[in-house]
Amino acid sequence: MIRKEKIKGIDYLLNRFQEKHLEFNSIPKCSFLLGAGCSISSGIPSGFDIIQKLRKLWFISNFKNGTEYKLNGFEIDEEKFENLENEFQSAVLEHETQLIYKVENSINKLKTERPNYLKKLLGTIKEDDLKNNLINDQLYGFWFESFSENPKERQKLIESLIENKEPSGAYLLLAHLIANEKIKNIFTTNFDDLLYDSLIRYTDTKPKIYSHNEVAQYINTLGKRPNIIKLHGDFLFENIKNTELETSRLWENMESKLEESLKNFDLIIIGYNGSDSSVMDSLAKLKSNHYGLIWCGRSQKKLNWRVIEFINNTPNSFFVEIDTFELLMFQLYKVYEEEISFPDFIKIAEKKNKEFNNYISEFAEELTTDESIDLKIRDNIQNTLSVILDRDSFFEIASMPNKEQVLFLQKLKIDGIGRTLKNIYSHINWEHAIWLYESLDKDNFFQNKIQEAPIQHISNSLSNLKKIEPERTKNILDLVENNILLQKINKAKSEDLYSAINELKAISPKKIELIVNQRNINTKSIDLQKLDLRRILYKINTLSYKNALVLFISNNEIIRSKLKKESIKEVVLFFDTLSKNHFKECKNLFESLDDKELSNKISSQNLNLLSITLRVFNSLNREKTKKILNYLDNRLIEKKLEKSSLTEIKSILFTLKDVDFKLSKKLLSLISDDLLLRKFTSSDISILAESAEYISKIDFDKIKRIIKRIDNTLITKSIDKNDFTFQKYGNAISKLIVFDFDKFCQAARNSNIEILSDKISRSLNKTGEQVFLHFVPTYFKVDRNLFSLIIKKSNQDYINSILKWPKIDLYTVNLPYLKRAFESNKMEKESKYIDYIIKNNQNRFKKKKDRNRKKY
Repeated sequence: MIRKEKIKGIDYLLNRFQEKHLEFNSIPKCSFLLGAGCSISSGIPSGFDIIQKLRKLWFISNFKNGTEYKLNGFEIDEEKFENLENEFQSAVLEHETQLIYKVENSINKLKTERPNYLKKLLGTIKEDDLKNNLINDQLYGFWFESFSENPKERQKLIESLIENKEPSGAYLLLAHLIANEKIKNIFTTNFDDLLYDSLIRYTDTKPKIYSHNEVAQYINTLGKRPNIIKLHGDFLFENIKNTELETSRLWENMESKLEESLKNFDLIIIGYNGSDSSVMDSLAKLKSNHYGLIWCGRSQKKLNWRVIEFINNTPNSFFVEIDTFELLMFQLYKVYEEEISFPDFIKIAEKKNKEFNNYISEFAEELTTDESIDLKIRDNIQNTLSVILDRDSFFEIASMPNKEQVLFLQKLKIDGIGRTLKNIYSHINWEHAIWLYESLDKDNFFQNKIQEAPIQHISNSLSNLKKIEPERTKNILDLVENNILLQKINKAKSEDLYSAINELKAISPKKIELIVNQRNINTKSIDLQKLDLRRILYKINTLSYKNALVLFISNNEIIRSKLKKESIKEVVLFFDTLSKNHFKECKNLFESLDDKELSNKISSQNLNLLSITLRVFNSLNREKTKKILNYLDNRLIEKKLEKSSLTEIKSILFTLKDVDFKLSKKLLSLISDDLLLRKFTSSDISILAESAEYISKIDFDKIKRIIKRIDNTLITKSIDKNDFTFQKYGNAISKLIVFDFDKFCQAARNSNIEILSDKISRSLNKTGEQVFLHFVPTYFKVDRNLFSLIIKKSNQDYINSILKWPKIDLYTVNLPYLKRAFESNKMEKESKYIDYIIKNNQNRFKKKKDRNRKKY
């Protein structure tokens, strides 16, 4: 905890905020450092929410049929994804075990470098506590790295999370404090532009933005204009810092300017949790008596361990408890309320509107009177720019009278209509957007607009309109004559066509499929030699089946040479995508490739990609895939298995089982019992159960032998720390008791059944009747006390829904166990009802006894 003398009240902060610089009296004394917590009220996800998003994106990218759960871009179908909850949680927990090994390196580094502010703690903290602290600190970076090793993909994800987000009122107040010269320098670990947007939109102040190491050296912390200094970069660029390695230290120039600022200003920190070592180590290195530091937080109990040690062990550092970022900004604003003037936004908007129209008018006149430009092009310029002059923004459209809005929209091209209506739907009023859409959809209005537009504008517009009214949008597309769309498809550039066809297929699949199959292209004019494998794939997938077949066969040698040169990832994508419609051709191509070359390509890949590769290859030709496997270096795979997670081992072994059972058994034998035991004991119990079940289909005796060696206390600990649902616990235990009933029953009974029953009973409302009744015998046989507690703590409405389920009689053989749980809780009414069902279905018991008699 923070020492008492290090805790200050809000008045201390407000008083320090009002002080002027000792040497430069016109400059405020305080700089600010803003973290992610400041942007939550503006709709930007918290660090925890981003981690959850990354976990899900990683999961659906790496597991079977994951793309079914993905919408456009980085959006996830959350409702559909709920069905994967158990698999998802298991996979995440298994994957995060990799972080434990990384953290062990961090511990050694931390103990070697021993930052001054952490020296005291490092001498007393327990190894496990330190490890847990570092795991929590590195989760954010770990999951960004797991999501993608490509900085551009990470940047695109960040962009998707923060685009179209509007600054909250707190940012507007902060912007006016800056504009009125009450704050000079803002450091931030955030990637968003909320503060910059607030200043540009709502004040006359233009700040300087610094987000690159190269330009950071030019920051003037004592200059006239305010500075926004992005310590971790900007979402617009690929140099943003978000992995653990990237956030381990600041760029050199950024750190230099932070040092310069801290020599001259006090620092107020808000919304930053202090979990990344880059900023914390820089602050600690630069900390001295010369400047003050005030760390704001909602509760000292929730502070990061580094922050507590930093405040306690560095001079002139204090903690101030605040309610929220929003309230603090209001309190800071109140200090200077009478001095702050707000601009006349109506006058500013009118001035900007006039300037904009003048610029566009002059530009239009300049271009349309230039006789060196073709007359057709000049007409196109005039038509386009006249629409721009009528269209200031969708906000202005929404402020027009309804009749004028419709007239205005009618002038736009189809992509402008779709974009504008979607913006009104998303940002202003969804009901009004629907009304406007309905008002326009008369007298073949959209069909006429479609005739004027290229296919990529049509697909883009209809995709936007689909978000407003899917059925109406489908009707509009279906009413367009097929030959009109076919002509537009044939005119389109190949780079536009693939996405356009996919967008239109999402609206009316049968119609677009039919049109594509009507295409009659001279395939001799298509030069595949200039295209890479991915573009060849796109090209083939946009042709009719007949043309695609001709192109495929006539360019067999070119495609084959591309397959030989491209990476295994591109090869697998090619075969996996095209084999759905052109299986025979893909099979022939695959068979023509050299086994040894393919083996060399896949030998360097990780187990996940190796597993996917073998699945795709096996579907094309099982015997060839076996031969490819024969060329693989078993020692290399053995090394990969040693370094891989239990889930990855399970995946590759199970894939191999379907390709070459003998090889999968041989590889499993290469993994020593001791190594597999370590993998099992370090895994979450759900992952342990699933992996054991799958791998045991290759060698049951080996898995059973290893599982018997697992320490019961480890199983009990895993049960206690897991957030189980009814289904997840039932799944795990039912799989494990197959190997050793007594062992796992005892481990389960040693767990804290009070806490476990609380967790499970809370999840019952999400558990279907069939799932519940299926696992009743397992729960009862493993630990009847736990089962009775779950029943006791469950909602009565849920119990009633089980009893009233129309198909309950199908589970009559399981009902005696449920009856005994009711009896132990003195639930007489429920017990009698179960008894009634059992008596009316005695024949089911007879059938079960007969089956058992035959079995033995």
